[in-house]
Amino acid sequence: MFGLENISIDFQTGSGFFVWSSLVILLALAVYLYLRTNPPLPRYLRIILGALRAIAILALITVLLEPVISYTRDYQRKPSVALLLDESGSMDKVESNLSRNARRDSLLSSNDFDRLQSSADIHSFYFAGNLTSESDKIQPDRTALGDALDAVRQTETAQPYDYWLVLTDGRSNSGVDPRKAAAGIGDPVIAVDLASEVGSFDVGIDDIEYNPILFAGQPAEMKLKLSWQGADDKNFAIRLLDSNRVVFQTEFNPDQPDGLGETTLKYTPMEPGQKILKVSVSASGAEQNSANNQKSFSVKVLKSRLMVLIATERPDYEVGFLKRLLEQSDKYEVDLIATGSKAGNLAGQFPATQSELNRYDLVVLHDPDPRKLESRQDLLSSYLSEKGGSILALMGEQFCARGPVDWFNRLLPFSQSQRQPIEYRSFHGSPSEGQLFHPSVRLADTQTEIRKLWADLPPFQAIAPCDSINPQSTVLAWAALTGRDENRLPILGYRRFGPGKLMASAASPFWTWGFVNLGFGEDDASYRKFVEGTISWLTVSDDLDPVRIKPDKDVYHRGETIRFEGFAFDLGFRPIPGVTGTVRLEDPSQNLSYEADLIDRGEGKHTAELYDVVPGQYRFIARFEAEGRQLKRAEGKILVEPFSLEQANQSGDPATLAAMASLTGGQYFRFDSFDKAIDAINMAPVTVSSSGDIAIFNKFWLLIIFLAALSVEWLLRKIHQLL
Repeated sequence: MFGLENISIDFQTGSGFFVWSSLVILLALAVYLYLRTNPPLPRYLRIILGALRAIAILALITVLLEPVISYTRDYQRKPSVALLLDESGSMDKVESNLSRNARRDSLLSSNDFDRLQSSADIHSFYFAGNLTSESDKIQPDRTALGDALDAVRQTETAQPYDYWLVLTDGRSNSGVDPRKAAAGIGDPVIAVDLASEVGSFDVGIDDIEYNPILFAGQPAEMKLKLSWQGADDKNFAIRLLDSNRVVFQTEFNPDQPDGLGETTLKYTPMEPGQKILKVSVSASGAEQNSANNQKSFSVKVLKSRLMVLIATERPDYEVGFLKRLLEQSDKYEVDLIATGSKAGNLAGQFPATQSELNRYDLVVLHDPDPRKLESRQDLLSSYLSEKGGSILALMGEQFCARGPVDWFNRLLPFSQSQRQPIEYRSFHGSPSEGQLFHPSVRLADTQTEIRKLWADLPPFQAIAPCDSINPQSTVLAWAALTGRDENRLPILGYRRFGPGKLMASAASPFWTWGFVNLGFGEDDASYRKFVEGTISWLTVSDDLDPVRIKPDKDVYHRGETIRFEGFAFDLGFRPIPGVTGTVRLEDPSQNLSYEADLIDRGEGKHTAELYDVVPGQYRFIARFEAEGRQLKRAEGKILVEPFSLEQANQSGDPATLAAMASLTGGQYFRFDSFDKAIDAINMAPVTVSSSGDIAIFNKFWLLIIFLAALSVEWLLRKIHQLL
């Protein structure tokens, strides 16, 4: 009845025998009470009174027995199908005189789809850059198929689907990988590929592999990856442009009509600064899509040779190995000055003017005597906080012998609170767990390998014991000393001073990392990684300012959200409260400007987003302010390209669609096999089983029945003088 099956009753009471016994006794008393009455009553009235008493007894016993009725119910429904329709810009592409949109619409008006509609419940969704149930609210400039799958899956909590039918060209250029999203779908996905591309000619840029950091005057190579179809007997002309000036050009000869390939671009930047480069590809003959023939990207050009000053009173092996390693590279120009009495032909004086000191990108202070540098303290402070210079301080015997010097200690990440002589002992360094991937610490690729390598390197032989750690500093490594577990000594750390950084080492020597390994027939890779990682981190200034504002990238496609990220910290990297800011884009050639506020996201982080920015070359001006004072002004350039992500590559992606369908237990079909795609959906009614429990006790209506039955019984007894 009503599809209910397997009906059962379970009594939850813990006193079953007592309750059932009470039921029998009370019912027996009710029968005895109304078997005969005085005064005598008609039989029908005695039956009514007995029934009322029995109803009251049953209501009471029901409450005491705590019965629960369990049941299962089977019913049939139509299969439920989630229909995902691609509305992205690439669906406008015309193939064989028919756009993909028109091809999709013809499939939706076919008899095969009518057959599906008559047998299944269809739940339609439209997707492109977003997912919506209304096609006029779509964002067509990109395709986020993986995000759409995730969003539809979340709706299954309210309405489970038996099948997913996806009509798309397969090209997803944003968001989650569709294959990753499909792995979480528990229902079969039927993927219908709407792309054709048979017999059409098109060449496009798939990707450019390049180093975003280049050096002025040094040649660089970039890998250009191309895809093409229908390119019979065609050659591609490739040009690399810097500010609309051709800096490199070549030809590419495809060896097959359809395929993938790559070629090398060569570029030698001449001046430091940010460069926006553009690659264009052209070929004779009309293409289906010419918007994917060019691509812009941004590189930062640094000085070709960094100026390094090594200042020491007494040169030793540490200085010699460091100088030799830097001079073997073509990235550094090294000046070595020895300030001691036995300096010989290396004799020199530490720079006495700001302009002289500011010539250097890195200053290495080898075992410095702070008292002898006291006349240069203002120069060093300005060099760090204003010029954005970098200092590497290597503490040694002379530093310890001098003892604490306040002005110099204020620059160091750690120092001595009282004079302590250098300790000569053998020990290893132990990197800080939170800093394993800092360039100075990362001597291997994985965390486990980094820890192991630091433990296996030749041991240090001396330590300058520093017991005072500046709270605004970061410790990169500690000394693994036996007997000092409770008071670990730092051996490597740094402090920031606005755009400048100072790193200090209390352990020595480092040169044995290279020398000893070479003696065992190995290479000096660990020593090189340490030196090059340390110098690169100290001298490259992309992320060094605790107050900074920058776009998340330098080149955007049309329709992309332009996002700026801002960070407002003090020198101890604590969030600065009450900071407000704005970002403004300007393109004077088009008389266009856009502005957005930097929204506080908490913990010193701020973001600004600008939407629907017209293509063009923009200058941005970003500001941070606090309490009426300007904290930061950042300027730069971004490019918004005239074509969207959808125009960059409009080819189909059957491999992704096939993988997506396979991962879900579904199937992949081309548009011309739409009838087979519909046949793959089982349109037979789905039998659904549901189960439930009905608790009869603890119900207010049982109380009403109990009181009503007793009340009516009492009233009848009163009327007929049985009381």
